Amino acid sequence: MQKLKYYINVFLSSYAIASVVIAAVNYFSGATSISTLWIFQMAFLCLAITILMLLTDILTEKLYKSAPPVWLFILLGIIEVSACVLFIGGLWYNWFDFNVFWILAVLVIDVIIYFAVFGIMLLQEKQSADSINKIIESERKKNGQNY
Repeated sequence: MQKLKYYINVFLSSYAIASVVIAAVNYFSGATSISTLWIFQMAFLCLAITILMLLTDILTEKLYKSAPPVWLFILLGIIEVSACVLFIGGLWYNWFDFNVFWILAVLVIDVIIYFAVFGIMLLQEKQSADSINKIIESERKKNGQNY
């Protein structure tokens, strides 16, 4: 259940951040209109990325028997996000042209969004860990243990 909550948070965070970042990019580039269809397409793209990340996490846990190194986790995440955006957003939805400029621009935007979501999830995990540690400390004090 905890893993499901984590991935729901990943989906919602990525959808919100991606929508705001893309809206800002559109605004500053002069394209101020985002269609209703685009909103649903972005939701599907974020859902596809989230499911792919879940499957990759399950696979890496089986391969590593514990958490993979952080650098590998980040590298796989960026590859997953970029691949989904390029294939779903670029090829399927035709959000951008496939030329060097747009591919590089999309990759930069993907990295920015990835690290924004990564930071949010890291802060949430830290908050959860702090809450758990406070509960453990409280229970130890109740039982007279100071270690």
